[in-house]
Amino acid sequence: MRIKSLFTGAGVCSVILLSSFFLSNCTPKVTEEQLAKLKELREKERSLTQQISVKQGEIGKLEKELNSRKSEADNCGKERDFVKQKLAQWPNIWPDYTPSAPETEVK
Repeated sequence: MRIKSLFTGAGVCSVILLSSFFLSNCTPKVTEEQLAKLKELREKERSLTQQISVKQGEIGKLEKELNSRKSEADNCGKERDFVKQKLAQWPNIWPDYTPSAPETEVK
């Protein structure tokens, strides 16, 4: 029994000793290479963020132009319908207008 507890105690001590050895060797220092990579990634992030904002501005401009073109198309459609309606009534396009003979000027 005594040997068993001695092995258990030695095993626990060795595990604690080895784990403290491995944990103390890993320093949480950032290397120069990692700092350079981090700086490069932050620069890329700024660049991509700027590109996104530029593209969003372009989207806004394009949507505004698209709406303008749609309103122009609607106006053209209304004018076309008006002309078609008048063509359907062809000889008498303006029913409320009766041409009168031109009056001659008296001197």
